[in-house]
Amino acid sequence: MKDWTQVRKIIKSGRDFVVTSHIYPDGDSIGSTLAFLRLLGAMGKKSAGIMPSPVPKSYRFLPGAGALRTYRPGLDSLIAAADAVFMLDASTNDRLGELDAATRRLGVRRVCIDHHPGNTVDAETRAVDAGACSTAQLIYELYGACGRRIGRAAALALYTGIHTDTVSFNFLGTNAVTHEIAADLLRRGVDPKSAWLEMYGHDSPRLLKLAGFTLAGLQTAARGRIAWMTVRERHWRRLRVDPRGTESFTRYPLTIHGVDVIAVFCEEGRARIRMSLRALDRTDVGKIARSFGGGGHRTSAGALILAPLDTVVRGVIGALRRERRGR
Repeated sequence: MKDWTQVRKIIKSGRDFVVTSHIYPDGDSIGSTLAFLRLLGAMGKKSAGIMPSPVPKSYRFLPGAGALRTYRPGLDSLIAAADAVFMLDASTNDRLGELDAATRRLGVRRVCIDHHPGNTVDAETRAVDAGACSTAQLIYELYGACGRRIGRAAALALYTGIHTDTVSFNFLGTNAVTHEIAADLLRRGVDPKSAWLEMYGHDSPRLLKLAGFTLAGLQTAARGRIAWMTVRERHWRRLRVDPRGTESFTRYPLTIHGVDVIAVFCEEGRARIRMSLRALDRTDVGKIARSFGGGGHRTSAGALILAPLDTVVRGVIGALRRERRGR
């Protein structure tokens, strides 16, 4: 359990706050942000959610998601007037996108709340706990530390954050506490079936066709222990699919017997590759991702790499081979 004394002092002494998270927001970053905004409101504070990237369509079902703004320079006056900017679920400064430079330029106080190991975000106040399964877990704990009740909307946001970051309560530090928190959130009004359908029940036939093209090119290494796939730009353009939706493709090789490490390389443009890594064994894919300029956890990580696809694949698969041999 974190010591929330400093964070509580900042909230108590301030009046206006900005809450943000990382670029290409996921369920944990969005869920944590929305739940934290509701906590601030319950404590009588003014707050605004400003994200460095647009909220994906798959998370717009969350109450309050429509009020989250995407950063633009015209919002600088709002940020400058804040008593502090809370940066949630971001592990490095560059993961904050343009908001990193903006908050520095405007001289606003920065507060980091995160669960990624090796967090290097520059902030005057830091509440980082790599033992937490998600940043949503930390915001759940902060509600208790502030003596505030979690309403139904906040419960759904927190449940979404935990559910998505643990890959349906299977990875990333899932333990008894994780399930105890989930049980509490269900008691507060979350319906697990409808939540699951909102989170995952929106794949289009075109996305599944793209998955078929991608799976047809699946390859393995290290005697079948490493499996990887490449999403070609020509395929997602022809099918008119948003390449950000291919993040979910990492789930498909999880069912292959003997596979311990999964890699998906999405060609988002010429010499622009988005890499997603997952590990079922002790391979530290977070370490690999950081070596390529990305970040993440030991079991789940990623990076945006500006290099040709073949170069990226050779480099990453080689690094994964070496990491497995070194264990």
